[in-house]
Formats: sequence, structure tokens, C-alpha cells
Amino acid sequence: MKKLITALALTLSFSAAAYDEGKHYIDLKDGGFEAPNQVVKVYSTNCPFCYKYEKAVIPNYVKNLPDGISYDAYHITTKPPFGLEKATAVAVGKVLGDKQYKKVKMAYYKQIHDLKKKFSSSEEATQFGIDQLGISKAEFDKRAASAEVAKLLKKWDQGLEVAKIKGIPAIVVNGKYLIITQSVTSMKMLDELTAELLAK
Repeated sequence: MKKLITALALTLSFSAAAYDEGKHYIDLKDGGFEAPNQVVKVYSTNCPFCYKYEKAVIPNYVKNLPDGISYDAYHITTKPPFGLEKATAVAVGKVLGDKQYKKVKMAYYKQIHDLKKKFSSSEEATQFGIDQLGISKAEFDKRAASAEVAKLLKKWDQGLEVAKIKGIPAIVVNGKYLIITQSVTSMKMLDELTAELLAK
């Protein structure tokens, strides 16, 4: 009897931990992208919810990923205002190094969502990014026009179609499965759901 109860408890536990397509995640099928053994966040610094995720969710989420699984973030170019300018500055930061990438990304977030300051022009949005990167405009222009940055922006914009499905931030597992973040109620659930999708 004790063995039966234990087996039943394990079965119920397994069932409770299973996640359903359509409720907890979406199979992107042909709408996905190549990102094996990776979790990707699709975001924009213009998005307040992306900022909240950046501060409250992503640090622990990345730490909890299984061994052999990497994390990346795609800043899309289309979300106004001045989405392309901000994405370009963030991409230049990424090429320059992790320190400058994080600095320019977080500076845009804070300027927009904490300080509630808006950029009045494309030039102002770009110059703000240049100031955070600590480089000259000439160097920025050279980097922004490079094949490396163009390739990075093209890669990031693979997230555009994904962003249309449930908005951003969008978390994509293996380039195939979009987590329905609205269904996630805890950090533990997000970790479990991610692990389940990685195993598919």
C-alpha cells in the first residue's frame, strides 16, 4: 500500500509539472530561428515590461539554466520611438564588449522608464548612446556601418515575427518554443518550463 501511494504521488507530481502547448508555450514551427541549446529573450529598451524582466527575472533565470545552455538577447529595431537608433547603439556596445553593452542598454532603460525622458530626434537618441559607450561619433559611425553590426542587427530582427505573437519580452527556447510569459506565476515555474522545452 505504501509503495502504491508513493507511486501515485510521483505520478501526480509529474502530471502537475507537465506544461501544455497553447497554454504555457507556443510551437513556432516555421516562424522560429536557429538557436540550438540556447534561450533567447526578444526585447526592446522602449518596452517597460522588458525593463522589469531585465531587473527582476533575467539575472536568476540565466543563473538557473542547465549546463550547456547559453543565453542571448535580441534587441529588435522596429519598436518606436527610435527603435533602430537604440538597437544600433546597443549592437555597437555588444561588439565593443560586455561592459559597454550592459552600460548602454541599462542607460536607455533608465532614461526612458525611470527618468521618463524622451528623445526629440533620431540624432539625440543616437548621441545619447554614443555618450554611454564613451567613443567618438566618428568611431561610432564606423562601427555602426560595419558588417559585424549589420549581421548582429539582422540576427536580432529574427525576433520580429515572434514579438508579434504575444508581444515582448518574448522568451524563446531552442529557437522553437515561445514561452507564454503571461502563464508564468513563479521563477520555479519558469525554470521548470524552460527545462521541459529544452528537453523536447
